[in-house]
Amino acid sequence: MNVHALGELFTGLQRTALRTLATPWIRLTLGLVTETTRSRAYVGAAPNLLGLVSDFHLRTVDSAAWPDLVEATLRRYPEVRAAELLNEPEQFYGLSPTRYVRDFLRPGFERIRERFPGVAVVAAAPIGNRRKGLDYFRRMTDAGADQFCDQRAAHVYFEDERVLTAMARATARPILVTETGIAVPSQHVRWYTEVVPLIREVLDAQLVFWYVLLESAALAGGPVPPNYLATSLIATDPDPMGQPRAAAGSRLYPLLAAARRRAAAAGG
Repeated sequence: MNVHALGELFTGLQRTALRTLATPWIRLTLGLVTETTRSRAYVGAAPNLLGLVSDFHLRTVDSAAWPDLVEATLRRYPEVRAAELLNEPEQFYGLSPTRYVRDFLRPGFERIRERFPGVAVVAAAPIGNRRKGLDYFRRMTDAGADQFCDQRAAHVYFEDERVLTAMARATARPILVTETGIAVPSQHVRWYTEVVPLIREVLDAQLVFWYVLLESAALAGGPVPPNYLATSLIATDPDPMGQPRAAAGSRLYPLLAAARRRAAAAGG
């Protein structure tokens, strides 16, 4: 599950939802130079933490400073089990595949291997559409990405088995789907029950993260495209009993919560 650190107002709500769902992994942005402890409140909200080594608002990163920033970030968050080095590098940082691999992935990988040998290195996911995402993913491989990571990340906001197959063939590394979901709340259940299994099977994905547990335009720290809001599983306000409730139009959170209750009752 992707989780945004949206401030104290939503910390209890989101942690309760994660506990209800017994979410095994969460993906958190860790912050490089701004709000570097913003996500601290969510550490421990799930047994396993995928840390997105990126800033919340920064859109340029000095490659010379990058290895030290990676090290400092992971020292602040020793709970991280896997570190994803930047997010959609072309969209957010203007990095070509070659420059990303040469100036960020490789030096980040080398620093983590030297100082944090127990942390898996995840190469950044490209943008999550069919054409641009697949092209960038392939060009990362051509630039040597597989040599400098343990896993490759992908964002999948599309239904196209052909493209997924091409992506799977474009790397020799295991794939993590660090973002997927759909911007139509009434389609959340279908996406989770029909599309996510397909994604997992075709990519042989080790992990698949839903985007996102909760999004808030007011507290996101900048403009939020409407489709991001529409991927939220829970609402910004609790139910009358103070418990998390489903986002408007979505039935996925109660479906997952009920499945978890059944699993717990069966001893799972």
